[in-house]
Amino acid sequence: MEYKFHLETIIDKFKFNSSIRHNPKIPVEILPYNTKFKEVQFNLKEVVSEFLRLVGQKKISSETNPEQLIETVLKSIEFKDINQKNEFKQMIKTLFIDENNQLFLFHPQTLYYINTVENENRKLAEFLYAVLWNGRAAWEINKDEHQTDDLMSSLIFKALPELKSEESQSQKFSALIPEISELFAIDFEWLSTKQDLFTQQFEKLLSYYYFFYVTQLSRRNEALFATYEKSVVPIYFTFEEEEKLSKTRVSYEYGWKNIERSINRMFTHVNFLKMLNISVEETGELLSYHEIAEMLRSGTYEEISRIEEAIDKVIEQYGEGLSDVKWNQMNLNPANYDLTVLNKLSTLFQMIDYQFNNSFRSKPYNEYKMWFTHFCQRTFLKSRGRSGKMLILDTDYLLFLTKVIIKDEPKIRLKKLFEHFEVRGIIYDRDTQGSIIEYFEKLNLLEKKSDSGDAIYVKAFL
Repeated sequence: MEYKFHLETIIDKFKFNSSIRHNPKIPVEILPYNTKFKEVQFNLKEVVSEFLRLVGQKKISSETNPEQLIETVLKSIEFKDINQKNEFKQMIKTLFIDENNQLFLFHPQTLYYINTVENENRKLAEFLYAVLWNGRAAWEINKDEHQTDDLMSSLIFKALPELKSEESQSQKFSALIPEISELFAIDFEWLSTKQDLFTQQFEKLLSYYYFFYVTQLSRRNEALFATYEKSVVPIYFTFEEEEKLSKTRVSYEYGWKNIERSINRMFTHVNFLKMLNISVEETGELLSYHEIAEMLRSGTYEEISRIEEAIDKVIEQYGEGLSDVKWNQMNLNPANYDLTVLNKLSTLFQMIDYQFNNSFRSKPYNEYKMWFTHFCQRTFLKSRGRSGKMLILDTDYLLFLTKVIIKDEPKIRLKKLFEHFEVRGIIYDRDTQGSIIEYFEKLNLLEKKSDSGDAIYVKAFL
């Protein structure tokens, strides 16, 4: 397959002939963000519900209306008097409707019935469906397989609106790290067999894999055209129970601080990847930097020469089109790739990033990344005084992910457990490992054959 760098299409899409506009729409996008960040949080319950409807190719026949739901339940029961009916109505509201007027999750099937109010939540669900489910066959929650013996729950269950089948939607985002979707499928398949755990904790699984995918994509992008040794580079986390967290710790230097720069340059990478993929957008799949580099390395001299000439013209016209930028003050970091064409592309990338940081366009540049950093602040990112922001795994997440890793085994070697965390993008320094071991000891989850790390096991738990 020949790689093509379409000069005319780039000029057209990015409006080089008028006023350069970044982030043009293409059929298959990279990330679900825009440059107008809203001071609202993603509602992960809404995202979970929309995600599972996409996975099951389902849609609800009508919006879940709690008042109508309660009325349907009341119609199925005979009451002696109006007071009894009102008391029962209040009881249902207390037990099954939350403060946001949404249905409490008491059964896997109820996960389908959280209304998606905000478009941002729908877009995030579509993104996660694309990059995590990645074209797998439809999967739906089996209504008959998971039954409830609770009479009240059964009444609500029967009153829920009918689910209708829906055709699978076209891929709206490109899955650039298929290894992560493969790992997600393994964890999802196991979790789906645990009724209560799936109902209450699936949000945690989806939330972590969202963090996992975006941070790994950001790290890969920072490497540009260089080859990377590992498909997953774990990020250092600390643990909620730790008392001493300082800047001298490995987990500080190679935790959030280590990935923050790549997160900050998210918008530059999106624009650069779109430029590089303009010619292949019709295929429904985008190429990564690594794939583009490999294709260029296999190109003929004539093909590469044409591409270099086109890149030179883009660099020239991009610089001329952004006349508000003081290009003479830009210090280029020389790239040392094995191909001149890759060095030229590196120059173009640096120009895109430089102009965002040295013009009024810094505002959309910064707002684009806020969609993700805001999510991180809600989940894994905590401020620890003078140590600044650090990635911290709380006890609930530690126990949940430990369950996901152990699955149906009776126990797992402690060393093996930490290795499985690394596979899922999480690594701990020695102090954090010690703190986690102490926590497991408090919960009586450790089984020691000896003091050797190879002979310590973590027992399965409910």
